[in-house]
Amino acid sequence: MPNYTSVLNEEIARIAKREVKSAFEPLAARVIELKKKCSESAKKVSDIASKLEKLEKELGLEDMITVTVSEEQLDKARVSPKYIANVRKKYSLSRNEMALLLDVNPNSVYLWENGKSKPRQDVRGKIIQLREMGKRKIKELLSQFVVEEPKK
Repeated sequence: MPNYTSVLNEEIARIAKREVKSAFEPLAARVIELKKKCSESAKKVSDIASKLEKLEKELGLEDMITVTVSEEQLDKARVSPKYIANVRKKYSLSRNEMALLLDVNPNSVYLWENGKSKPRQDVRGKIIQLREMGKRKIKELLSQFVVEEPKK
């Protein structure tokens, strides 16, 4: 006489596998579709990044401030409102000029100097590097932003 419990367990397992398979097949197809889209997006991003690099070279913007400060230095550095104001005054920069160099909004510089907000980590690195630059280098960087106004 056969063991009914083992036959019943086998049948339940078979039906459960079939149900799981039918539930996951559409999901597997969707995952494959999403992976393709993700791959296409990654290719587009890399294309755009390479085009941006070419444009920066053409415009001469590759000499802009790039963060080469280590994470340890960023953590140790105290970038206080007074520090930011002193950096700006040391190089006789307006808020607009400093904002151009740091690639931020001029209002951000105002808020930092008044202690109402703090710069992001990447901008803190740029501020530290700005402090280490000379006046000539800063004026050279700023000259890249000067756009001649059309003559009337």
